[in-house]
Amino acid sequence: VKKKKKSLYAPLTRDELFTIKETESLYRSGLFRMQIDELLKEVKLKKKRNKKLDLFLHALRNCLINIPDDNQQELEFDSLSCKPDGIQIPLHLKDVQTIKGKFIFKTPTVIAVVGSYMIGTITKPIVNVDVTVEIPQECLNSRDHINARYYYRRALYLAHLAYHLNQSDICQEVQYSTMNGDPLKPILVIKAAPERFNRYFTIRLYPCINQSAFKLSQLKPTKDNIRYEFYPTIESKLNEETQRLGPPTPHYNHGILVDMSFGRHLREIYQATRQSQSLIDAITLIKIWLYQREFNKGINGLNGFLASMFLIYLLKKKKLNLQMSSYQILRIFLIQLASSDWSTNGITLAEQDNSNIPSTAEFSTVFEVVFIDSSGYLNLAANLTKISYDELRHAASSSLRHLDSSSSDVFSDLFVKKVPYFTKYDHYITLKQLPQIEKANIGQEVLEYLISRCNHLRPVMLRWLMVILQKGLNKRVKLISVMPEDISKWPITKMPPAESETVTIGLSLDTEQYSSIVEMGPSAEDSQAAELFRKFWGEKSELRRFKDGAIKEAAIWQCKNIAERRFICERIVKYLLQLHGKISPENVNYIAGQLDHTLAITYEDEKSKLPFCNNNATEDAISIIKSFNELCKQLRLLKGLSLSINTIQGISPVFRHTELFPSKPAKRFKSRTRLSDDVQFRNVAKNVLLPTANKTCPEWIPANEAVCSMELSGDWPQNAEAVQRVKSALHLEIARLLSQHYSLLAVGQTNYIDVFKDGYVFRVRVAYHREPGLIRLVENEGNELLAAELEKTTILLPQFATMINGVNEQYHSYSTTVRLAKRWISSHQLCGYVTEECIEVIVASLYLNPETYDKPGSEINGLLRFLKLISTFDWLNFPLLVNLNEEFSGSDMVEIGTDFRENRSKFPAMFVAVPKKKLNQLLTTSKLTNSILHRLTLLASESYNLLIKQLSTCASEKVDFMKIFRTPMEDYDVIINLNLENVCRFHEGIDSVVTECHSDLNKKYMPVVNFDPVEYYLKELEDAFGDIALFFYNKYGGDFIAVVWKPDAFKLQSFKGSSKKLLMCPDKESILQDFRLLGDNLVSSIESK
Repeated sequence: VKKKKKSLYAPLTRDELFTIKETESLYRSGLFRMQIDELLKEVKLKKKRNKKLDLFLHALRNCLINIPDDNQQELEFDSLSCKPDGIQIPLHLKDVQTIKGKFIFKTPTVIAVVGSYMIGTITKPIVNVDVTVEIPQECLNSRDHINARYYYRRALYLAHLAYHLNQSDICQEVQYSTMNGDPLKPILVIKAAPERFNRYFTIRLYPCINQSAFKLSQLKPTKDNIRYEFYPTIESKLNEETQRLGPPTPHYNHGILVDMSFGRHLREIYQATRQSQSLIDAITLIKIWLYQREFNKGINGLNGFLASMFLIYLLKKKKLNLQMSSYQILRIFLIQLASSDWSTNGITLAEQDNSNIPSTAEFSTVFEVVFIDSSGYLNLAANLTKISYDELRHAASSSLRHLDSSSSDVFSDLFVKKVPYFTKYDHYITLKQLPQIEKANIGQEVLEYLISRCNHLRPVMLRWLMVILQKGLNKRVKLISVMPEDISKWPITKMPPAESETVTIGLSLDTEQYSSIVEMGPSAEDSQAAELFRKFWGEKSELRRFKDGAIKEAAIWQCKNIAERRFICERIVKYLLQLHGKISPENVNYIAGQLDHTLAITYEDEKSKLPFCNNNATEDAISIIKSFNELCKQLRLLKGLSLSINTIQGISPVFRHTELFPSKPAKRFKSRTRLSDDVQFRNVAKNVLLPTANKTCPEWIPANEAVCSMELSGDWPQNAEAVQRVKSALHLEIARLLSQHYSLLAVGQTNYIDVFKDGYVFRVRVAYHREPGLIRLVENEGNELLAAELEKTTILLPQFATMINGVNEQYHSYSTTVRLAKRWISSHQLCGYVTEECIEVIVASLYLNPETYDKPGSEINGLLRFLKLISTFDWLNFPLLVNLNEEFSGSDMVEIGTDFRENRSKFPAMFVAVPKKKLNQLLTTSKLTNSILHRLTLLASESYNLLIKQLSTCASEKVDFMKIFRTPMEDYDVIINLNLENVCRFHEGIDSVVTECHSDLNKKYMPVVNFDPVEYYLKELEDAFGDIALFFYNKYGGDFIAVVWKPDAFKLQSFKGSSKKLLMCPDKESILQDFRLLGDNLVSSIESK
């Protein structure tokens, strides 16, 4: 009998009820549980692949145990016969005495699969299976822990294994690599032969030794197992006390202990995970979280093993139990990691009452971070520096905050989206070469650490460098991070590659303090501290008396303007590296202001003829606002007005600090292609200058617009026409009174007043809040559009300005990021399709909902996040909800999302929403179609990837940061090239170089305001040909208009107005001719494909 299909509405089964109840109590939500389950299915290996992997592991084991013993007698280390033919020993010890010892190869007998494959936490796409090969005791000597003999013997044994595996038919490729990037611990990386096995996995082979190979007491962290005589170049620099005591070698000892502990650690993890699938799943999730943030890279990373051991510690301390879900374990892991402090209070898995093992305090004297294993001798976090540990804690805290938020995209942000290094920090420092130890000001502790690291300079000089930067930058930064290096691989026939000397450092700025010009030192009375301060800061240190009367040492960084203060950190870094590391400032690549010149007008110095940028937008905006505030005060003090003034509010972007180029007072620009225009020959109507047909277009002088709300009164008329007449009268009255009382040039018009003050033009409109409603009462064609435009100007824009100013006051880098985003949008000819207000709100979302990031502290970081959001957000299926002023409730966001999905066709292609529903009118436009949005997201994706690449390579090669602002031209059908003499905003172009001229504008005449002939031409083109073509233009200095024909533009169509069945097709050549005729002198040429 065929079983009936279960009805959708059938009662829930017992198992389904249990699953629902379990989800409610153990997971964030049902959706989150489903997402976790699907992710785990996706990343875990399929059984079919496991079988092929097991086959190879068996074949590998057979190959290893069948390697014959070396029948020769023991050979001296330096004997050529000690090394297998054609194979290099993968260890390079610099500047050491000859390593004494003998070696004979013996067949390995203990071969074990360890790590994530055995536990069941191995993940795709990178499948690395760890195999240990125990070096037989006959190959070792009881004194091998002294002077690097063990490390050399280990490398010799690995070279013999490489020789035999390379000759085997089961291996396609055998290479050397290092264990977590440690140059003292080479390993083998093996690729299976594809004709017999799958090629999707990699075997990492680790030589190890028995846990009883050496006495644990010989490898205590404070023991010195490298005699200083072993490094003659270092010996001469050690003082007598250090030579007498013998410097401890904690990291050297740690490396040997790790090789003795593989088996014990595997057993401990297996014992914990075999009882709980949830724990296995949680470890897998944590590994994914680490991988997406690149924390598992390099010697200083936190890998899956260390995370697993931390979970065992939490189990032991009863912070976890095995009945918890994977989500709960993950959450507790993040909580405990974020709140931990292993750098101050180390943790241990060893029994506390065992007096025979070293104390935690003993470990803390030689390691920055302490997490001791169950033996009591091995610090699992030995290679974790304090700065990398702080970075981990910070990431855990950010992820936890996001996990507890109401965001609908938490799962994707935590586990799916990659977090590249160059999106995490605000400023970056790249050094082509680390400081040379002979030139740097280093102390005895650095030399001791160098011995412990077996004279490998990179970790030693990085540690020294971090000390200098942390002390110098102090409270200006919240985090300092070193970019992890990819672990290198090299052929078994070659020596290990030289240590990389290039280093990239990320700085997360404290936006409240990073631009402070004073670095306060100790009081002059504390002579010892003052001496240390002077020694550290050199000639920058000076004794100063401060306003509170205190006399202190201080380092002062003088700045001419606000723009210079943004780069005080750069000046500090370059100064200190030159002072203490003898590194020339030219060799320090500081990444912070590389995009600044896109926001500046480039001038040509009249004497040197060299270009220079003047990026004083912040000061320019402040100057405009200061002048505007004075005008507001003058307006409020006017006597004789029919109605008193309630509020005056600026609505132009400059009043929100988001104008790309705030106007400058009474300035004109000229270039080689355009003559400066003499305003005295312009036509004059009353006291207003007018553009003249036979002259070049006037300079671009924008009107800084504001809305003036008058007092509410019963005298206001109740019909739209009468209201407009009252407003016109008020405009004329205010203009007359401003001229009469303050001698200002003020011109009253029907819809506004233009006031010329301090070289700026302010356009003030009188507003009556009921006017849009009164216009809508009159049923005339076009009234709805008129009312909507009036409502936008007098009601919505003032509300919007208030909200954006709130964001700008909170976040210092917001306004500059908005300006960069506007520059990028306009450079790709899309400013006609994405409104300025929409850009401002999208950028605000980066600060109000930074996901698992910090809020951007610099404009480069902000632009990268903006590009990433534009390119990765699912605009088709979700609205971007920006919770300005925290006015959205959870139910509001759910309701908007549901309405959006159910009525998708009614919403624009890119829907951005803010709490005040009417403000959404400012953020969307019907012109932004799906095809244009697709182009926008593609351009954002390419720009994002290119900028990441440029930031990572700009230290080693010359890069053009302008590339992301240059739009590809191949997709346009027609290019209308413009005559630069009539492009009034030519000076705002990225590649424009102009000469600044101070205008002698006569204050008796109002200059030509808001006159941009290209914008008028563009509107005429769209009105006339908008049904067959799309037009693209960069309003910030663009020198061409691009045209794309619509898909149906040249198909046969019915002839409108004809009763006969006539068909017509537009004539392209005639249309192009019309383009030229409409443009007249504005068009220089037209190019068509």
